[in-house]
Amino acid sequence: MVLSLETFIQDFRNYIQYLIDNGTEIKTYKEQKNPLKYLKSKKIGVNLDHHKDIVLQDETKFELGGINKRSFSIIHIFNNSNFVEDGKITLIGREICDLKESNIDFGMFILISGTDFTESIIKEMRQINFISNSIEGFSIRSIPQRFWCRISKNIIKNLSFEFLGNAIMYLYKEKFKDIIESIEILFINSYPKIIKQFINISSSILKADREKWKKKVDEWKKRIDCNYDWGCEICPYQVDCQDVKEVLIEREILDEENKP
Repeated sequence: MVLSLETFIQDFRNYIQYLIDNGTEIKTYKEQKNPLKYLKSKKIGVNLDHHKDIVLQDETKFELGGINKRSFSIIHIFNNSNFVEDGKITLIGREICDLKESNIDFGMFILISGTDFTESIIKEMRQINFISNSIEGFSIRSIPQRFWCRISKNIIKNLSFEFLGNAIMYLYKEKFKDIIESIEILFINSYPKIIKQFINISSSILKADREKWKKKVDEWKKRIDCNYDWGCEICPYQVDCQDVKEVLIEREILDEENKP
């Protein structure tokens, strides 16, 4: 069963309230009124595509998520701004200054609303490498089913999830000016069971997205009468098909991993 957006958002809000009622460590922050001034005050560079250096292992202070940890990065995009609490940053878990382990479970959940979203814009919004390339000392890496971030020793003194949330909001609004109406961010760390539950809550919406992509693939096949008989290396639709195949494979694996 595919949930409506209203039901999905209600489940999302209800689960956060359930966690609060049961004493889970949760903090909330608000987007700064003057984000650029705030970001500059922390002495960590935040500029679109100006910080493309990879954080190497020996330069790393913390690794959030990764191969041996439960992790996710989910971005939901809506046309209805009523679903998103603009400027709200929620942290389930500990602040960076309170982390003890060097590698922890981590999830990042971004809700975006706006108007005039084309398929190409939505696809671009979900390509979060621009965040990695725009924050000094913060590197994002991802492979199917796994997502993780490295934080450099050089910025750890001034970094917090409040800063990171503000930086991500600022970068999205800079990159997609006049398109985004509201944005909300949730970070989860140190709670692998909660991370899994959020993936489960989101799985219905992910399924709907996957079905939309599958329909697009089927339409392409009909339009070009493709039965995959020719070699992909000479196919004029190779790049588009590969992009869609990768998305479908990753989402099918995610659905399988979260089956009860």
